This record gives sequence, structure tokens and C-alpha cells, in this order.
Amino acid sequence: MLNRITALVVLSAAAAAFLPSAVATASPEGTMTLTARFEPRSMVKVGGGKGPSPGETIVFSTSLKRGGKPAGRGEFVQTVVDPKYRGISIRADLLLADGTIELQGGGVSLRPPGEAKPTRETDMAIVGGTGAYAGAAGSADLSATGHLTQRLILTFSD
Repeated sequence: MLNRITALVVLSAAAAAFLPSAVATASPEGTMTLTARFEPRSMVKVGGGKGPSPGETIVFSTSLKRGGKPAGRGEFVQTVVDPKYRGISIRADLLLADGTIELQGGGVSLRPPGEAKPTRETDMAIVGGTGAYAGAAGSADLSATGHLTQRLILTFSD
């Protein structure tokens, strides 16, 4: 009887170790286009004084659409890190019905010596995700499409 229980425990442990990798979802591939609509009421500035100052943080939310239909929420955090060139660090959580996509990036508003002229468009890295986006990697190109809207083109890579 003890040998049967031991064998069952060993078999169960082996199955538990094997099954998660056998049923793991593949990382997403290709591109996805979302439209983000900024919601002014959601914007909150934390810290800082007159003018941009290091540590000043702005948080805001967006509604996301895909193909013109509601697709989820975007939660953004922007932190000032360089007052001289108005440099910011940006993090975003895209909350979709089938999982989340995590973005990180940064940029400047004023041109540092030797750098290209800043533009309104922002490139961000896809640094992970959950659900259908588990293991996601790639890049996100954000560009203004209106006063309160942006287009996010997400390009997934291996």
C-alpha cells in the first residue's frame, strides 16, 4: 500500500511539473492596433512645484478600442526624471479582456546636445504581459490622432 501511495505522489509531482509547460500559451505575434482616448478627469499630478521637477508624477487613464469596439483600459504613469530637458519615464498597463500588456519607455521634450529633435510620438517597449499576452515582448508606437486620442501600434516579437 505504501509503495502505491509513493508511486502516486511521484506520478502526481511529475505531472504537475510537466503540465504547466505543456499547456503554456505561445507569446503573441504580429501587430495589434488600439486607439486610446484620454479621460481628463482621471489625471492626477503628485508632487512637484512650479515647473517640472524630479519625482513629479502624473497618472491618468484611457479607454481603449480595437477596431472601433471597446477593448479595455490603459493606465499610465509618467514620472519626471530630468527637469533640464523635461525627461520623463513612462509605464503603462493595458488591461484587455484576455490579459494585460505591460509597456515601458521614456522621452524628453527639449533636445539634449547631440540628440534628435523630440517629436510628439513615443516609442515604448513591450516588457511583458499576462493571459493571452504572457511572455509578450516587442515595441509600441504611440502617435497622436486627435486632441484626446492616440493610436497605439503594438508589434510583438519573439
